[in-house]
Amino acid sequence: MRVAFAVWNGRISPVFDVAQHLAVYEVDGGSARGPVEAGLTAVDPGARAAEVSDLGVDALVCGAVSRPLAMMLSARGIEVMPFTAGDTEEVLQAFVEQRLPDPRLCMPGCGRRLAGMGPRGGGGPGRGRGRCGRGRGGSGSGRGRWQ
Repeated sequence: MRVAFAVWNGRISPVFDVAQHLAVYEVDGGSARGPVEAGLTAVDPGARAAEVSDLGVDALVCGAVSRPLAMMLSARGIEVMPFTAGDTEEVLQAFVEQRLPDPRLCMPGCGRRLAGMGPRGGGGPGRGRGRCGRGRGGSGSGRGRWQ
């Protein structure tokens, strides 16, 4: 599996929509090879989703991301794991060990909403509960924004 991490100063970049760097790893079993560094230049959400897709990644781990961009990435078959925070190496280790989402590695205000969530693998915008690693769930408040 090829996974990209939006990075800034050795940490997960807080806002993917304006992130400029990705660290791309090959994850196989319990190990990771890499990183291969990749730059992001596109500002338009569609073009940015295409840049990430062109890298051949299967998953993206990032901080906050706009809903339109998250949906465009998902439509390209990329599993988006948003609202992640922390040191890139620590987050990579959690990903390799299939411990994401993890309340300790969520952006402030997101971790307490993880009660009852399982390991990664079924999320993306519009499914799941809470913010860290999943979009708004089935209660459907109709507000059209990340909760």
